[in-house]
Amino acid sequence: MKMLNNFFGISGVLSKTLHAYEQRPEQQTMAEAIDKALRNKNHLIVEAGTGVGKSLAYLVPVIEWVLDENSSKGSNSLSGSSSKRVVVSTYTKALQRQLIGKELPFLRDNIFKNLRFALCLGSENYVCLRRLEQTKTHGLFEIDEIRETDALLNWIRGTDTGIRAEIDIRGSLWQKVCREGDLCYGKDCKLFNRCFYQKAKANERRAHVLVTNHHLFFAHIASGWQVLPHFDITVFDEAHELEDVAADYLGVEISNYKLKHLLDSILSTHGKGLLIRLKWLSQSDFSEANALLNIVRIKGDIFFQELAQRLNNLTTLRIHKKGFAGDTISEPLSKLFNQLGGVYKASGDEDEKKEITALMNRCEEFLNSLKTILMQELEGYVYWAEKDGKMLRLVATPIEIAKLLKAGVFDNLSSAILTSATLSINNNFDYIKERLGLQDAEGLLLESPFNYKEQSILYIADDLSEPRAKDFEERLIDRLKKILEIMRGRTLVLFTSYSLLNKAYDTVDVAGVKIYKQGDADSYRLIEKFKNDNNSALFGTYTFWQGIDVPGDDLQCVIITKLPFAVPDAPITEARMEALQREDKDPFSHYQVPQAAILLKQGFGRLIRTKTDKGIIAILDSRLRTKGYGRQFLNSLPECRITTDIDDIKDFQGRVFREKVI
Repeated sequence: MKMLNNFFGISGVLSKTLHAYEQRPEQQTMAEAIDKALRNKNHLIVEAGTGVGKSLAYLVPVIEWVLDENSSKGSNSLSGSSSKRVVVSTYTKALQRQLIGKELPFLRDNIFKNLRFALCLGSENYVCLRRLEQTKTHGLFEIDEIRETDALLNWIRGTDTGIRAEIDIRGSLWQKVCREGDLCYGKDCKLFNRCFYQKAKANERRAHVLVTNHHLFFAHIASGWQVLPHFDITVFDEAHELEDVAADYLGVEISNYKLKHLLDSILSTHGKGLLIRLKWLSQSDFSEANALLNIVRIKGDIFFQELAQRLNNLTTLRIHKKGFAGDTISEPLSKLFNQLGGVYKASGDEDEKKEITALMNRCEEFLNSLKTILMQELEGYVYWAEKDGKMLRLVATPIEIAKLLKAGVFDNLSSAILTSATLSINNNFDYIKERLGLQDAEGLLLESPFNYKEQSILYIADDLSEPRAKDFEERLIDRLKKILEIMRGRTLVLFTSYSLLNKAYDTVDVAGVKIYKQGDADSYRLIEKFKNDNNSALFGTYTFWQGIDVPGDDLQCVIITKLPFAVPDAPITEARMEALQREDKDPFSHYQVPQAAILLKQGFGRLIRTKTDKGIIAILDSRLRTKGYGRQFLNSLPECRITTDIDDIKDFQGRVFREKVI
């Protein structure tokens, strides 16, 4: 606790080392609560509004704890079983980069001199030198990949990390050279001492703090805790995303892409793959294996084409019955598995055997997953199909994740700290505790230090039709146009569906205002274009409701077109609602409203990012005023001035403009 006072106090380390430091009582309160939870071995949920500075608020106490624990046990080297370690898990890569590139180096340089930390990424993010050499030696690069291949080889000569984020490279090429766990030779690899992934793992084992993401964290859990080094406590930042990420990773799936990757690894239609490299393989065995591969491809195409027909124009489809589709894949894929077994026995090379074994395991995993889904072998799971562009997949997702999280994660940690700017509903944590199995966790609700009453105005269009009305979209788009005419740009417009987004994009035409639309370019480039063009608006769906940080004058208005209720007949949502009904709970009040309120808070939070930001939030959904549940949404938002008069937008915008000029 003394360290916390020395760090956060008005005369502490922060005030002496951070430029333009402002003392934040909420930040110190959060740090003290985390310190107490760690030392009492409790779980803690903290909602910290925008501007609290939650990263430093959790990093300081967890680092102090881990260094104290290791020092008291004589294991500061992190080489023994008694050593302590903490994982910080985020949802977005941007926050990972911020922690690794800014906060942690600052803490190491200014207070915790012995601190060691490491960025943890999935192994597919690292180039595999053995696979690269193999691909180059056997001519497995395609003709249209030559230019990128040259850039890749030049990059290899200078990189210290071997991480894909350092180089712009297409996915198909990277897939040939990245590390894949089941194809790794480990210490038997002749390039082991140069391996980028192994160097990263060695750094992880030496680190006190591991910075990872929710996806890799739950891949670690799904693997039986085999991916990351041992750790004792976890901080989940952006914790509002935990339920969906956990459900995804603890489920089962197959896809046409996964099947294609498996078959191409054995022998692609372009004549690349394992079988080509087995020069000793007899022509008859090669032909037999190739024939089986072609049969699996044909039968796989039939299977997924029938699935596409069932989906028709839908993007998702819930599957209620066992054996809903004819299994055309298992028989030929089983024969291919046996054929690979024969190749394994005939091989006299240990490296070849490892690769053959890995491909046989992939065959077996696909077969087991296919059977599990088609026969619906897992109780408490929802089964569904999805079409995403050209990818078709079948999925089994656990419906209720709370028990799995409690038994599989939280009961195995001495402390878990969950934090986000959006975890409470109606000023309590009942919803998140129920969804994540954390009923016994303590809670701390910290409001933002920002003055929303002075910095913002909330406009509610209470005169518009409700979403089910025939004229809803027409009137909404007309009101959207009027607000854009007032703002003349610097406006983010958030939609809940692509159909309404596209209709608005095709309809709205405001002189002098350029409109950027999600999907026209990658998200990063779109946001940069928007920030550099103050006479523009950016239209986006759920991807843009969170994680976008545009502080300052570049963003002065956020328009939310509808309350973000999940589609009730989406497979996972529908199954979760049915589970609540079986417990005699109202799905709408227990699930749909809280879930939508959290996402609304995320959208609201895009506007005010600093103490000097000012702007307008416009919500074009009259249900905030006409429905009883509207009060829950409003109670979950920061307290600000509310208006239903569009002229107040003009007045507020005019006042902000005059202040900027003065």
